[in-house]
Amino acid sequence: MSNDTIQHYHLNAKDFVAQYDSMAAQEVHRLWLDQLVQIPLGRSLDIGAGSGRDARWLASKGWQVTAVEPAAALRRAAQSIEVVHGTVPAIDWVDDQLPGLARVRAENSKFDLILLSAVWMHIELPSRPMALKALVSLLAEGGLMVITLRFGPADPLRPMYPVSADEVQAIAGPLGMSVEVMSTGALERDQLDRPEVRWQTLLLRHSAAQGSV
Repeated sequence: MSNDTIQHYHLNAKDFVAQYDSMAAQEVHRLWLDQLVQIPLGRSLDIGAGSGRDARWLASKGWQVTAVEPAAALRRAAQSIEVVHGTVPAIDWVDDQLPGLARVRAENSKFDLILLSAVWMHIELPSRPMALKALVSLLAEGGLMVITLRFGPADPLRPMYPVSADEVQAIAGPLGMSVEVMSTGALERDQLDRPEVRWQTLLLRHSAAQGSV
């Protein structure tokens, strides 16, 4: 993710918090809720956690959550909201970013759930193989990775790059990952009712674990 993108989120944190928290996490992620209940509670990793909406939702369900957010003002705002909500257990906030996730990987931890919501379009195309390799290295055997893809015009103030399920599949295959496309027909509507924006949800698992779910 470029420094320009991170800086834009940092400088406009208040607006982004209001935008993200205007949507309920269970509505944003409704397509894979049935998958979530099949995973035993464990450790989850929320990449680009923003306002902490999804991290708080997962924590409320009993997940141990590590939330990664490189925009300092967004991260501080999310931590303040967490205190108000009294989320238990506490969310572990980390200043880190793709493609390397160096600080998270240095902990040598594995996660049963990895969520990458509205982030992939910010990763430059040449950096995506490195980014997915880092994510795969953090996913526990039998774990689930969820990636949402944004389709629509880019915002010049926070650079976005083309995305496709085919591209993710091409990168994921050699890493031993299977990819399930949740919406194979029409793309999902935007929760903010932006007519020009659509979404697609991908579920990634270690190929060996695919048959056990």
